[in-house]
Amino acid sequence: MSVTVTDLLKIPGLSLRLVSGKRGAGKDIRWAHVSELEDPTQWLKGGELLLTTGMGIGKTPARQRAYVRRLSAAGLSGLGFGLGFSHAKVPKPVTDAAEELGFPVFEVPYEVPFIAITEFVFQRATADQFDLLQRASEAQNALTRAVLEERGVEGIAQQLAVAIRGWVLLLDLHGQALATTSRAARVRSDRVWHELRQSRPEGTGFSLTLVDQGHHVWIQPVSPHGRVEAFLAVGKPDALSALDRAVASRAIALFAIEMAKARAVAEAERRLRGDFFESLAGGKLSTPEATRGLARFGIGGDARVAVLSIEGGPTEQLAYAAEDVLSRADGGFLISRNAQGIHVLVTEAASGELDRLRKELEARAGTQVRAGAGSVVTAADVARSLREARYALQVCRLERWESAGFEDLGTYRLLLSMVEGDVLRAYADSLLAPLDAYDAGHGGELLGSLRAFLEHNARWETAAAELYVHRHTLRYRIRKIEELTGRQLGSSFNRMEFWLALRARELMSTAADT
Repeated sequence: MSVTVTDLLKIPGLSLRLVSGKRGAGKDIRWAHVSELEDPTQWLKGGELLLTTGMGIGKTPARQRAYVRRLSAAGLSGLGFGLGFSHAKVPKPVTDAAEELGFPVFEVPYEVPFIAITEFVFQRATADQFDLLQRASEAQNALTRAVLEERGVEGIAQQLAVAIRGWVLLLDLHGQALATTSRAARVRSDRVWHELRQSRPEGTGFSLTLVDQGHHVWIQPVSPHGRVEAFLAVGKPDALSALDRAVASRAIALFAIEMAKARAVAEAERRLRGDFFESLAGGKLSTPEATRGLARFGIGGDARVAVLSIEGGPTEQLAYAAEDVLSRADGGFLISRNAQGIHVLVTEAASGELDRLRKELEARAGTQVRAGAGSVVTAADVARSLREARYALQVCRLERWESAGFEDLGTYRLLLSMVEGDVLRAYADSLLAPLDAYDAGHGGELLGSLRAFLEHNARWETAAAELYVHRHTLRYRIRKIEELTGRQLGSSFNRMEFWLALRARELMSTAADT
């Protein structure tokens, strides 16, 4: 609906004639203005068609050429020159300068009033505005219908793509596509995500523009409640218009609403999963209830399962990351949050992917993640698998391991089979309490010396070097330990018992932190 100088020349009955600057005659005219000033540009914004009788163009060729240059430099769309007032024809310096600049100049016969031209431009501009409003209204209605018809983010994206006559891509915070409308969107997904990671500024009010393989792309965050939750990218071969951006901005609000709805449903689902897990692990469900519940969450009633105990970073973030990773794999799952991390119930097949899962969570959380796994069990033994997963995580903390299954714990597994923490504590105290009392009363270091001595397999020189003491000092301390406990450390059996006692105490210390 836009109008150009070429369009004006075709108006029946006006007999307008282009005299110079033909190559610029296709430029859009934003508005029409009449002026006889020598320099009207300070009252113009660019894109206007200027109509004049030539009274202000100057008397000399130099001033006339300068007049045309000012108009062209200000971004005007053309010049209509009224004949029969100050000039019988358009001055040659004007036509020469216009031709050089590609600035269109046309003659307006004496009998043609300027109002005939301005009315035509205004009518077309008004028609443009009406068309813009109509398209915006139709697009808004289509987007709203997609929400009311519960077509989700995919439905909103499809309607937005139709409205802008391009493509739409909606990415989550991990760069995964939530909605794509065409192959043009899908093939650009990775590149758009790379640009977001490289160029995304802080905050929620940013926008990015880029050109990707001939398509103009505009990216904005979807930020309900002041927190970025997704990214919207729209694109097309042509530059995006003001209408395209306005409709996309409206769609962002609808995406936010739709995501809030989905988030509320997902949060309720998370609570159900967590509550069911706690009931299952607590032995509060009958076999039929457990079977029905597991089936509801995608786990067959006769399936064998395992519990994973995971920690690292904020619990909420870790839970969301685990949910995202596990939802992309086969098999159902349950997630329960706790003060230190999360417990996850997975199928037997998924339990064998412990370290892969840990690495994916670590990449998403951006911090170190540790994971322990319990044994694969039936639904009736989930409590045991949970207990073992916690034990495995304790040992991972103690040994600074990244992940471990209960079956990987070796001697720790023997210690932990005692089950009750009080039993382990009593066992450790029965051997180590005399050393505790001596160290407390004499400022001694018997426990530390015993640990170094055992960890270096009773090698005096190596253990003493670690403690930064002379070997004779270490020998004195070991004799003192033997005197206080009544046990000789020359015996491999006694050394094993002391080592187990130290390990038991360390395990209890890590348990106190959970």
